[in-house]
Amino acid sequence: MKKFLFFLSVLSTIFSFAQKPMTPVQIAERNKPGTVMIQATYKGTVSAIQPEIDETSLAGLAQQVKDLVTQGTITQDQFWNVYIMTFCRDVDKYMMRGTQRVSKELNTTMVGSGFIVTPDGYVITNAHVVDENDNDTKQSFAQQAFQEIMDDDVKTLEEAMGRKMTDEEAKALNNANSWYFSQTLEVGDINKEFSVVMGISGNKGKIVPLTIPAKLVTKGAPIPGKDVAILKMTGKHTYPTIRMGNDKEMRVGDQVYVLGYPAVATFHPLISEESISEASLTRGLVSAKKNMKGGWEVLQTDASITHGNSGGPVMNEYGEVIGLATFGSIDYQRQAEVQGMNFVVPSTIVYEYLDKAKIEPLMSEISMAYEDAMDLFDESRYKKALEKFDEVKEMNPSFPFIDKMIRDTEKNIDKGLDKEPKDMMMYYYIGGGALVLILILFLIFRKRKKA
Repeated sequence: MKKFLFFLSVLSTIFSFAQKPMTPVQIAERNKPGTVMIQATYKGTVSAIQPEIDETSLAGLAQQVKDLVTQGTITQDQFWNVYIMTFCRDVDKYMMRGTQRVSKELNTTMVGSGFIVTPDGYVITNAHVVDENDNDTKQSFAQQAFQEIMDDDVKTLEEAMGRKMTDEEAKALNNANSWYFSQTLEVGDINKEFSVVMGISGNKGKIVPLTIPAKLVTKGAPIPGKDVAILKMTGKHTYPTIRMGNDKEMRVGDQVYVLGYPAVATFHPLISEESISEASLTRGLVSAKKNMKGGWEVLQTDASITHGNSGGPVMNEYGEVIGLATFGSIDYQRQAEVQGMNFVVPSTIVYEYLDKAKIEPLMSEISMAYEDAMDLFDESRYKKALEKFDEVKEMNPSFPFIDKMIRDTEKNIDKGLDKEPKDMMMYYYIGGGALVLILILFLIFRKRKKA
């Protein structure tokens, strides 16, 4: 039996093809179909204590800024900008808890990213994407619910300034006010609805969004907790999937690739609505491996990650998911994100929640067929690739990007670029050489046993 297992191992070693790193293009093409947008819609009532200005502290701030003008450190024209930005940076110094609690109706949708890990539609994302008690979510609630109050504050300050606020000033003041409201925010009976938005091939091959309702299966806790959640899409469909990988094999300096829906790019006012459902790719390196206070490990990366990327797949150079894009770093002096200091919840933690829910990650038949087609396409074996793409099209006519790939393949065939191997003897020589090697190993092994 041991001898049999030994030769099976030899056979496996000889005939298996080593896993090859992919190019960024290949990683994007294979994993975009299984990368999805997560929408969490909240409807209900929220309340918070309306803050009040600390007149003494604010007068002190005004005097400090005046002194800077007097000293020539800043100009008179810069007075209001410095005043507003300093107020926003240290808002808790200049505002205090009031006595009046105000209530507002809430109807808002939060957006994140995720990816599909089973053919029947189990989706991985971050817990904070679907948690109404997350701090960032509460701040967004406050921003939406109390916008009218905050707009009045802006008008009052503009009247005092005698000019309109710049976009930078208005954004900073809005963020500062919403943060302060969120500190006393209470979430009432909130109705939560989750959905998954995926891109599918529409008319003339355009990628269009398809929204599918989803249910929450299980979730951890937002950072500093294990920030993982699992959703299940409703309906009986076979979905595109992404391969799971092992974060423990990652080393500092390894390349990582992030797919997701960063809000600043996905919902940019100059971008057409039909582009919303196509994920964006960024890349970087594993900068470090750090331990959370709870004792579990996260990966630090310099890959660009921002709001909307949360929950999206972070992949290794083989296109396998090794973690979730989760949280970044804030420069509290400027109240701005610091790029290059982002963190990834590793796949090891994801597996904990998959095991808890008794879910086995599995590639769908259609995604495997699509991968085969893409492999043939990359080898310039366009005629064989077209056969495979047609199979995918037959399995699901709206599979993401399938029409584009069929068109590109047909164009390459028409240009005479197909490179189907003509001399198949090469494969026989390789196979024959492998068999000779096995025989030699067998004879050596036999002689040693006799000795």
